[in-house]
Amino acid sequence: MKPNETSQDLLNKRIRQFFVISAIVLLGILLFNQLLFMLSAFFGAITLYIILRKPHKRLVRKYRWRKGLTSLFLMACTIVLLLVPIYFIVQFVAMRISPYLQSTEPLLNAIHTINNYISSRFDFVLLSSSNLTKIKELASNVLPSVIGSGLMILTDLLLMYFLLWFMLNKSFEMERWIKINSPFNRANTRLLLIETKDTILNNAIGIIILGFIQGLFAMLGYYIFGVNDPILWGLITGAASVIPFAGTMIVWVPLTILLFANGDTTGGVGLAFYGFIIIGGIDNVMRFILQKKIAQTHPLITVFGVIVGLNLFGFWGLIFGPLMFSLFILLGRVYKREYLTPSKSE
Repeated sequence: MKPNETSQDLLNKRIRQFFVISAIVLLGILLFNQLLFMLSAFFGAITLYIILRKPHKRLVRKYRWRKGLTSLFLMACTIVLLLVPIYFIVQFVAMRISPYLQSTEPLLNAIHTINNYISSRFDFVLLSSSNLTKIKELASNVLPSVIGSGLMILTDLLLMYFLLWFMLNKSFEMERWIKINSPFNRANTRLLLIETKDTILNNAIGIIILGFIQGLFAMLGYYIFGVNDPILWGLITGAASVIPFAGTMIVWVPLTILLFANGDTTGGVGLAFYGFIIIGGIDNVMRFILQKKIAQTHPLITVFGVIVGLNLFGFWGLIFGPLMFSLFILLGRVYKREYLTPSKSE
């Protein structure tokens, strides 16, 4: 209390402060709800910023490039090296899946074949009639929505590059603002920034590399052992690699059973061994190699992250969902270290 400040003045000041804080909180909640659709674009911009930060600074400081020109050049590189291949992959998958969108009968026939084979050989009913009906309804509803999300993805990309432009051009000011306004001390702020970078690199780069490599090996195996449309199923296998524990098995195991059910015993045996040893083994090998370069995310974080991410972000949730969970846990660790762990001087 100031020397000339009465208790009534102090009470009025507290009341005004309460109303100001309440207005800030309410406006913040309102703005957050309205801007929630930009969350995936925001995470994408941060991810690309972490990846491009070093080359951007190197080109500006060592080679004296202009900031704006450097930002445009690096953004163009990501479009050519990342977005263009993804675009053609999505186009290819959409073209191959379009028959399933027009009619789900081919997919259901394959499921019936697998179900009948398992029932006749092992006297075990994998899917009842009611479950097959539910699968048909799910395929009819989900597949069109997945393919039809292209406009939303395009919007996210435009917003992502819009945010990335300002992040790269104002990188010094942005990082300085974060350090000044961080609620943690200098050491914990530095720890938070370093581990955030490692977490983003793991989720953005590690997951994509693993999926790409497993997808390539899966394509090769499907081609060798006579699976129809090996490129399509290889791409789906690569996407499934993000799922811990089961992962690629949810694709190559049914395909193996389908080969057996269609009478191709040699192809079924070959794909079974190939899937278990090569497709599954390459995952362990690559994780061991990547573990030396980047941190690994706990499988449970990936599971729950993918579930939450798909609901929030759709397609991008495969990457940004685990990232959100990892950052949540990281913030909790840093908070505990800052405020709950007694310092050595105490």
